[in-house]
Amino acid sequence: MLPAPRLPPARRRLRVAVGPHPRHSYPQTWYVPSRGPMQLFQGVNRLLSVDDPKTLTDEQLLTRLECFVEEERLRLHSFLAWLAEADMRKVPEATGYSSTFDYCVRRLKLSEDEAYRRIHAARATVKRPELLSALADGKLSLSAISKLAPFVHRQDAAEIISRAEGKTAREIHEMLSSLMPGSAKRDVVRVVAIHVAGAPAPVLRADFSFQASLELRDAIDRARQLLSHKCPGGELEKILLEVTRDYLLRHDPQRGLPGRVAPLKGSSSIPAASRRAVWARDRARCSYLSTTGVRCLSRRFLEVDHVKPRSMGGDDTVANLRLLCRAHNDSERRRILGEGTAISSLPPGGTPRNPGSPSGRAVQSRGSPRCASP
Repeated sequence: MLPAPRLPPARRRLRVAVGPHPRHSYPQTWYVPSRGPMQLFQGVNRLLSVDDPKTLTDEQLLTRLECFVEEERLRLHSFLAWLAEADMRKVPEATGYSSTFDYCVRRLKLSEDEAYRRIHAARATVKRPELLSALADGKLSLSAISKLAPFVHRQDAAEIISRAEGKTAREIHEMLSSLMPGSAKRDVVRVVAIHVAGAPAPVLRADFSFQASLELRDAIDRARQLLSHKCPGGELEKILLEVTRDYLLRHDPQRGLPGRVAPLKGSSSIPAASRRAVWARDRARCSYLSTTGVRCLSRRFLEVDHVKPRSMGGDDTVANLRLLCRAHNDSERRRILGEGTAISSLPPGGTPRNPGSPSGRAVQSRGSPRCASP
């Protein structure tokens, strides 16, 4: 028998009083006889009635979003418990569907991936009911539970679940991979032909397959962060090509790569030593701190920003420089200079001038990727 779905302590006040389940000992909060499933959270919906988000303050908007996420967890928590029970009773087969999967896709209108993940997770909760509690408390996501599903029959399943709580999807994948080591694979590079929209003929591409160390993965992640301005999509092909080209330019005796764009000269007047000091001080991440004490942790699209803009008399000392991501750099520009005003259009003293003036072009609110890197 499945345990009664449990609400987190902060949400117990939102329970909805409805009738008892005829067979199981679920609390009265969770069963609605002879009514649609949306009736279950009727009381919750009344408390979280959707207003026009444009009329809400920033604090109200964020509070409402947090409530919606918590409500979504509760709905998913209950859905998995009910789906597991229906699957064990084989109710979908008795009502004309070939399987629980067929019922979820045809009747519930879930996609194949959504149906598979939910069924996989629901069956895992039968063996390990604590997964439901972890889901309701936000310690595990649906994706995490589906990844843990193959391990719920192990004797150390409780320890595995406990270790997975609070981890990211990548961390959980690494943890589980260590429990099921595979065999080493050889490096393979082969040429394949693919169809590209608009191309008259198939295009030849190189297909790489190899296993690498975590050190290489971390190095590629770091390169992706540093090249986020030039390669905003973070495509692995572009990242590796850029790094390889740079290495060849420095070490290849022939010193020539066809099609390479020459580096920009004089793209920033900030001394290189100052840029390196700012990157080291801010630990290569955005230094923005909100009024509520939340710090941005972004490591992508970083730009060296002047705390006091040059156009207002700011200098290039380390104390007047900081690392900001592009979003917070733009936010600070709008806060200091006003909506729609570019820093490059302000001369020293802050009086607006023609953005095309030579003195205005020297001051930029957004540096190029080369200016931002340490």
